[in-house]
Amino acid sequence: MEFILSHAEPIKICIVDDIPAVVRGLSQRIPWEEHGIVVAATAGNGEEGLMQIRRHRPDIVLTDIRMPFTDGLEMMRIIQSEQPDIKLIFLTGYSDFTYAQEAVKLGAFDLIVKPFTKPQVLESVLKAKEVLERERSQAEQMRGMEQKLRESMPYLRQEYMRLLIRYGSRQQHLSQQWDFYAITMKSSGFCVMAAEIDFFAERTAAMPVSEVELIRFAVQNILEETIDGYTQGIVFREHVNQFVIVMNPPSELDAEQIAEKCRENVCRHTYQTVSIGLGGEVEEAGQLSVSYAQALSALTNTFLTGGNSVYRYADSPEREAVLPRYSFDKEKELLYCLRSANLAKAEEELDHIWSEWLNAPALPDPAIVKTMCLELAHSIHRVFSDKASDTEVKMLEKKLADMNGAASFEELRRQIREFCRQGCTYVQIRQSSDARVLVERAIAHINGNLHRNLSVADCAREVHLSPSYFSNLFKKEMGMTLAQYIISRRMEKAKEMVLEGMQVQDIAVSLGYEDRPYFTELFKKYTGMTPTDFRSKYTAAGPRGNSDFVSPE
Repeated sequence: MEFILSHAEPIKICIVDDIPAVVRGLSQRIPWEEHGIVVAATAGNGEEGLMQIRRHRPDIVLTDIRMPFTDGLEMMRIIQSEQPDIKLIFLTGYSDFTYAQEAVKLGAFDLIVKPFTKPQVLESVLKAKEVLERERSQAEQMRGMEQKLRESMPYLRQEYMRLLIRYGSRQQHLSQQWDFYAITMKSSGFCVMAAEIDFFAERTAAMPVSEVELIRFAVQNILEETIDGYTQGIVFREHVNQFVIVMNPPSELDAEQIAEKCRENVCRHTYQTVSIGLGGEVEEAGQLSVSYAQALSALTNTFLTGGNSVYRYADSPEREAVLPRYSFDKEKELLYCLRSANLAKAEEELDHIWSEWLNAPALPDPAIVKTMCLELAHSIHRVFSDKASDTEVKMLEKKLADMNGAASFEELRRQIREFCRQGCTYVQIRQSSDARVLVERAIAHINGNLHRNLSVADCAREVHLSPSYFSNLFKKEMGMTLAQYIISRRMEKAKEMVLEGMQVQDIAVSLGYEDRPYFTELFKKYTGMTPTDFRSKYTAAGPRGNSDFVSPE
């Protein structure tokens, strides 16, 4: 990573020498500005030089070692204690070797031996400038990284706490880590809460991202303010709709009371509700993972109750012993009802099954309840798969897959009821379709045998059903009994024959009526007129029709 200083300050130099000609030559006869260097000040002795250096704070000092009042070495000792980054270049003669050694020990940047030339001085100063610019760049990089670190500290603190609640930490390293992450909690005595926004995905599905983020921010802010009002703690996001609270339980309220305050404040100040799982208290930070696991376990009760509650972890054998009762006899009854598309009875059986699960001294394990619901749904699906079309089966499979995401027991029960309703609709359609096919086969047989005195048994045998079942099925599909239907078909056929000019006696015989008067009576009852009157009314010949037609009635 490189930081480019587009508006870097020029390098300032101060020249100190007790010979005025040397000062003038070094300050005026070297084109410092061309090299980005400004002569900030000059001085004729060490005491004056010290004053100018303190006033102008140059980056480089070019000074003689031997000077009156305060020599270069003494000036160097004082300045380096005040400005440790300053670069000092000494001008020295061969006779000043001992001074030169001392200057090197004190950290002089360079020594220029007299007599010197202007290029020699310029070269040394430019080397010092290069080092200064490199140091400035490194310092700028460091400041940039420190700034980024400060800006990232909330995120880094959250990541550290996320690791801590999962894997713990060695207690001997805790103090250093908490100092680095600026954690103000006490280093012993903790409790973890897991807070979840109820039904967050469903309630925010149609919202823009900005509104969703605003909701999450508001809930987190309320949780933080509530915790800060009673104790030291850290609140951070764990999932899209979940927050983790690590806190030192206060003496005046227990953890459950604080959790209730959090729940109440979120409900009061937002349109959202939260469910909070409360883990047990632990002494060391390394045990936070235990309290966090307990908080998550307690939070699963949201599935059974529907949320907006606080759940304390209960580590008791009674909880482990509470298993939902599963009646396989009731499941069989349910499946029988579904096979016959008896939805009302099926819903009764569902309610009986679920009430058995919940009628226990304590709430059962939510995970087990959800698993049993899904197993029941799969059994229901197998019933419908045998009776539905491929397209219908795929639609049912999609509904079955959606059940895995149910956020509450109530929602899962609603989905299973809807699943049963949809499946029963498919079964009813299939039953109706199958029944229609059978009835139409029977009708075709009847229409082809109107001259025979067909019985229910005759028609049932034709479609391979029992007489009683066929009789009920026919009446349900056609809205009349088989005998009524046969009479209606015979009378319709008789009307056609009458209009075609057939003799009444011949019509009666062809339709299986040996007794002509009986046929005429049925015809009149069905049409409201005798065959002769019927023909007279509907033929073009007028009221009396064709004089060749004689029908003794």
